[in-house]
Amino acid sequence: MAEKILVVDDEAVIRDVCCQILEAEGYSVTAVPSGKEALHVIGEDFDAVVTDIMMPDMSGLELLEVIRSMGIDVSTIVITGLGTFDMATQSDRLGAREFVVKPFTPDELCRAVRKALAKRHMPAG
Repeated sequence: MAEKILVVDDEAVIRDVCCQILEAEGYSVTAVPSGKEALHVIGEDFDAVVTDIMMPDMSGLELLEVIRSMGIDVSTIVITGLGTFDMATQSDRLGAREFVVKPFTPDELCRAVRKALAKRHMPAG
């Protein structure tokens, strides 16, 4: 069965591109335009969440914080146009498995998702 990916980005073009790239890799993809909408569907047992950081209603970092506080076991990949060290550090602290800077190539996105999913399946320790 295909692994389920949730894409969260307020830009329709980025959502569509992510969906096309990930579906071509065989993933089952759901896309939503906001962090608040992501919270409505997050209980559907996703394997990974790909989220933008800068969104109007709820930032990707706030979304990561809520997902973490809910105890949901999902790999998270952050995509952003603001690839600063501080942003990467904050994302990592909130449990993001991978960090992708826009503009990204299909290969960069797929590699980040594969790595995040692989880390999810590694035994703790």
